[in-house]
Amino acid sequence: MKAISALNQLLILSNETLTILDLETLTLVRTLKFKSVTCFHLNENPLSEDPFTIEICAGSKKKVLFLHLTDEDVKLVKEFSTSLTPSTLVIDGAHICFAMGFKYCMLDILSGDFQQLFDIDPQQPPLIHRVSKGEFLLNGPGGLGVFVLSQGFSDKPPINFSSAIFALAFHHPYVIAVCGQGIGFYSIIDQQCKQTIAIDNVRSIVNGDGQVFASTQIDLFALLPISWETQFEKLLVENRMEEALELAKNAHISSKEREQHQRMLIDLEKKVSLQRFATARFSDAMEMFETCHIDPCEVISLYHNQSFSEKDIQRKASTFFVDFLRRWRIKNLTPDQKTAVDMALLKYLAENDQEGIELLNFIVDCHTEPNETCDCLKTYGQFHCLATYYTSKQKWEEAFCIWDRLIKNEIEDSHFVGYSHVAEQLMKCGDISLIWRFSGEILKRDEEVGAKIFTSEKLASFMPRAVIDYLRNYPRSLRIFLEFLVDKKNDEESVHTQLALMYIDDISCPGSHRNSPSHRMTTNKLRSLLRTSQKLELTKLLEVLNTPCFPHEHAIVCGRLGQHGAAINTFINLLQDFDAAEEYCACVDDPKAWNALLTACVTEVHNHMFDRVVDLLRRRSHQFDVSSALLCLPDSTRFNIIAPFVNFAIREALHERRMKLVEKGLQQMDNLSNKYELIRLKTETFSVRNSSYCCVCKKHFAATDGFVRYPNGVLTHAECATNRQICPLTGHLFKLDTQYNA
Repeated sequence: MKAISALNQLLILSNETLTILDLETLTLVRTLKFKSVTCFHLNENPLSEDPFTIEICAGSKKKVLFLHLTDEDVKLVKEFSTSLTPSTLVIDGAHICFAMGFKYCMLDILSGDFQQLFDIDPQQPPLIHRVSKGEFLLNGPGGLGVFVLSQGFSDKPPINFSSAIFALAFHHPYVIAVCGQGIGFYSIIDQQCKQTIAIDNVRSIVNGDGQVFASTQIDLFALLPISWETQFEKLLVENRMEEALELAKNAHISSKEREQHQRMLIDLEKKVSLQRFATARFSDAMEMFETCHIDPCEVISLYHNQSFSEKDIQRKASTFFVDFLRRWRIKNLTPDQKTAVDMALLKYLAENDQEGIELLNFIVDCHTEPNETCDCLKTYGQFHCLATYYTSKQKWEEAFCIWDRLIKNEIEDSHFVGYSHVAEQLMKCGDISLIWRFSGEILKRDEEVGAKIFTSEKLASFMPRAVIDYLRNYPRSLRIFLEFLVDKKNDEESVHTQLALMYIDDISCPGSHRNSPSHRMTTNKLRSLLRTSQKLELTKLLEVLNTPCFPHEHAIVCGRLGQHGAAINTFINLLQDFDAAEEYCACVDDPKAWNALLTACVTEVHNHMFDRVVDLLRRRSHQFDVSSALLCLPDSTRFNIIAPFVNFAIREALHERRMKLVEKGLQQMDNLSNKYELIRLKTETFSVRNSSYCCVCKKHFAATDGFVRYPNGVLTHAECATNRQICPLTGHLFKLDTQYNA
């Protein structure tokens, strides 16, 4: 039976007939005409908007009926045929869930769509209960309570009943099931049985407006729910935080208390997330940290105070903690939170970063107190990282003091990369006083690395002389610095000359091997400098090089001074190197040098070079002065030997003469053309119209005015033509100017 409060009536199913009684007097109102009714249910989510129209679904013989009941009559709205007679049914909105034979089915009364759900357990009676809008609870096979949506699928895990059940009811968030042991209360949150009340022979159970009633054959029991607040407090006392959280999330809260409840939920979520972390449920803890926006200071404090017994768990906890810090570091935190996160991460990296690379990258942009950062790095012996931190704060002196101690081995740090890094930082800082103070230790250990400090543009351009004086005790560094100055086009003769003298000293050093790669490289650098530099004190170098050790270099300097004869004599008479002499002449590209080479090679002493001379005349005929070259050759020279040279000389002379004649003819034609143009311009006539005006002052010409006419036809007054060679209108430049008077 079902009470219909809107109509003040009571609907009873008895002997397969629906009967309506008065709710107060229980007198018969009327009997409905439908027969063989097996079950019925009132629609608690009606489709009709009329509050006095009650929607009823009823199961009849191989039929499902949809009825409208009013105070006056009953109306059959729809009728659906089924293959078997429904044994029980429940309606919600436009959907009817019913049991038929050995199947649960779902029927859409609007579209008529029919859907089979799953089999009924033959050992238990079919039970269907409406849980919420669009959701039903069914007694499924295997003792499972299955939640089914009106669409035909489930979005909740099933409830595993402990024994066979005979009746169902629902009071959020509990499913109330009647079984042989009594009445069991199952939570839809975690699908666990929370309480069992031992009452024998319970026949039915119903939820009436928030109160649950259970009946036996002779008794009626009212089951009063304990408020969720009381349950919540009990769970907290028992430290069952997660169960308390799930209970609070699913509690029905009024709109007035919702804001306070939400704050309470957030606080509880934070406690649960910390509890998960403390119990090594790291992935669950991270997920909840994200949702509840945990204060990172609480996690940091818990991590430092929490101890795990197993090493594997300790390792996982450390990994989780670092991952947490890195995630929270990029969030929008308060300044205090950001400082706490960065400080915790700094301590971890300082203690555990084996390579030190991540720590170096981290300290550049960490948001920590400088004093705490320095103390932390000192505590864990991260001195190189500490120096790098000082450089990021522009505290160069403090940084170089630490690096200087590391170089001297006064302190140790396995992450220190060496004095080459310190040299790079000295170049970067550009502070002259710091360079004077801290470069000495680097120069003592490696002069080449130390020299790089002084090759920065700032230092070399402002005080090269001071650097040269400072590096006098470090010859290799001084040489590198002088090479840098020469490459940068320094115009001081003393710099270029000093570099050349250093090359000379290195080459003439008793310990140097003439065939070693370094010796050959230094020799080539010296010769290149002597050939190309325009800032050398050549006279001074000539005196220094006037030794048997430097014949080639001496010849180069002689050539730079214009003493080609002396240079050629050195190559030919001293070095016996014709190729070097030819190369020298090609470099200076002076006919006098070529003639000097020819003169030196045709002497009786060097008859063996005569064939080389003939070949040179053939290959480089254009380099020689012909008359001087022929006079240098001995009288015994056969003509057929020098015929190619003579033929070239004759062809060149004829070509030059003919080119001069052509040039003379062209100049004559140009002269005649200019004369013709001048005569044409002088004899040309033109007329000045009355409408003509000066293009400068815009005034018309008077008969008595003098005017100027430019070759392009532009007219101006004589006094307006400030420059007779430039047209005032177009700006064209003329070589001739002509003035006419009216």
